[in-house]
Amino acid sequence: QPRPLGRRRGLARAKKARAMGSVDVSDGGISTAIASVRDDGTDDMYAILKYDGKAKLILQKTGSGSMDEMAGELDDGEVQYVLLRVEGGRDQESKAVKFVFITWVGASVGGMAKGRVASHKMAVKDALGWTVVDIQADDKDDISEEVIREKLKKASGANYDLGSNAGGNYESKAGEIQAAGRNNYQTLEKESNIGPVVFETRALPKETPIDLGGRPMVASATEGKKNTVIRDEVEVAAAKKGEE
Repeated sequence: QPRPLGRRRGLARAKKARAMGSVDVSDGGISTAIASVRDDGTDDMYAILKYDGKAKLILQKTGSGSMDEMAGELDDGEVQYVLLRVEGGRDQESKAVKFVFITWVGASVGGMAKGRVASHKMAVKDALGWTVVDIQADDKDDISEEVIREKLKKASGANYDLGSNAGGNYESKAGEIQAAGRNNYQTLEKESNIGPVVFETRALPKETPIDLGGRPMVASATEGKKNTVIRDEVEVAAAKKGEE
């Protein structure tokens, strides 16, 4: 009995994807999950994708829990991909939301499956969208919250807390940071050779601009008069009337 046309087309697309070394990420659940994780109005913090066959990905699950909860969903015998949303951080002055792309290759994954990751990874990243940090790991210690936040901090090039969270009790240092910056600026200003702006309140001397050869670049009063035309408008009007 011949297969239905729709199924035959689906098999043909899957075969073509395998031949090209690409991966099918067209599952509707994937795009919905990505949008949800990136949406500030939802509670979803991560989306995990897994393989359904060798060249197709499906949504495994979304979750609103911690990074440890997300890591608990990763299997040592699987290849999985994660879009992770990270908010806040140890530097409480920074409230920016950042996204992380995790490629999980379990320690027990076979060589053929590991090889497919190299050709599929970029297509998955394109589907998940922009991320600050990309991590490939086979050990859950490499995707702990501490490690991920440290990678994000280095990628952002900033450390706002200045040790203010030691011991786990946060105390804002925003005022101290601002004061330190102001004092440092004032110190540098005093050390520089550029003084404050002073506006002249006296009449400036009359000077004649000269060119590089020392020649005056402004015409003298006598020369200036030669270029001045003074006319009697009444006389001009009468002359025009006579011409008419």
